Amino acid sequence: MAQRNLAFITGHGQSSEQLDAALIAQVERFVALGRRNIVIVMDTFPNIEDATIGALQKLLHRASELEAQLTCVALEERTVTALRTWSVLESLNIIQRVDQIPGAA
Repeated sequence: MAQRNLAFITGHGQSSEQLDAALIAQVERFVALGRRNIVIVMDTFPNIEDATIGALQKLLHRASELEAQLTCVALEERTVTALRTWSVLESLNIIQRVDQIPGAA
């Protein structure tokens, strides 16, 4: 995948950072580098809980402001199911295979 417009975000951050702040900082950094096709690797998140969903909602909003496209890669079916139960994330593109990443083929 030599796509220059592509960037990956994980659920890892500095221990002192809030998850939403860490995610937003990553998307802002990537957009500043000219990368607008952002992939969130959901299987790197420790769990899917209210705080994670809230952080993703804030990330979706900020990415929209920056005119970036977000795609979630969730390899585990239970993660996909959990994400789809949250109506606040209905605009989030969720895929289960890496070859489905927009612009990566």
